[in-house]
Amino acid sequence: MIEKGYFGEYEQYTLRNEELEVSVTTYGAMVSSIKYKGVERAVCYSTTEDAISGKGYLCKTIGRYANRIGKSAFTLDGVKYRLPANEGENQLHGGPNSYDKRVWEAKAEEDSVLFSIFSPDGDNGFPGNLRMTIRYSLRGSAVRIDFGGETDKATVYAPTVHHYFNLNNADSVLNAKLQVNASGHLEVDSGLIPTGKILPCEGKFALNEMRVIGENLDDCFLTPEELLCTLEMGSCRLETRSDMPAVQIYTGEHLHEPFRANQGIAIEPEFYPDSPNHPEFPSTVLRPGEQFSKYIEYSFSEIG
Repeated sequence: MIEKGYFGEYEQYTLRNEELEVSVTTYGAMVSSIKYKGVERAVCYSTTEDAISGKGYLCKTIGRYANRIGKSAFTLDGVKYRLPANEGENQLHGGPNSYDKRVWEAKAEEDSVLFSIFSPDGDNGFPGNLRMTIRYSLRGSAVRIDFGGETDKATVYAPTVHHYFNLNNADSVLNAKLQVNASGHLEVDSGLIPTGKILPCEGKFALNEMRVIGENLDDCFLTPEELLCTLEMGSCRLETRSDMPAVQIYTGEHLHEPFRANQGIAIEPEFYPDSPNHPEFPSTVLRPGEQFSKYIEYSFSEIG
């Protein structure tokens, strides 16, 4: 069932079945609630005022490029593109006033809601007129998110969603248990820009077996399997699947008001950060005539 309502002045669509209830707004194509078995499992903005003025990206859609592009520039087909910086000298999550702060078009269909946005050539420095789509649907106890995209000029494109989770309303997600199916993680500099080196998962990154997180993370894990990671808190389990090649895990150390530090954990399937400046990384180039197609699925279950 799909019900149309409003989140402040913005349209909101609620998808509902026996297991799940998920609400998504046209502002930022942002999730405002994910309830499993009637209990809130996500950490989201509850008012339009907070969603608009908030410094974070909680539960919003990210584009054109998730994570960071080093020194806010890249070269594509021999042309250097300079982007507006919004985190020191780097660009984060598509730049200032990007897709997370815009109003999307929405269309409710039989069992899904399709959100779309048009990004013109030169938008935040990126080439090409881009049409991005993101479709929300429910599959039993799983939230399915399908990404699409088309361009009329070669560009780079690496979208994601920035969903935060706290499965049992715990004081801190650092006490949660996490397992990541990772082949390694990216070494980064002080600005969280990859050096190009892939490191083994050791020390606090040794998450291939389920264990308590314990320490803050803001790191990109390389995930060769579609089951990226499993989070356990209280009696609830969350499995994240995607055909994207990596997942950023962020434990919310610097969450701003109205939230508190470590209130939620962000699980962001993605392409590698700064891929346009690392030809050895999986390509994020999208060319005219190509159809971008990737998915993310968050699946809930009870433990025991």
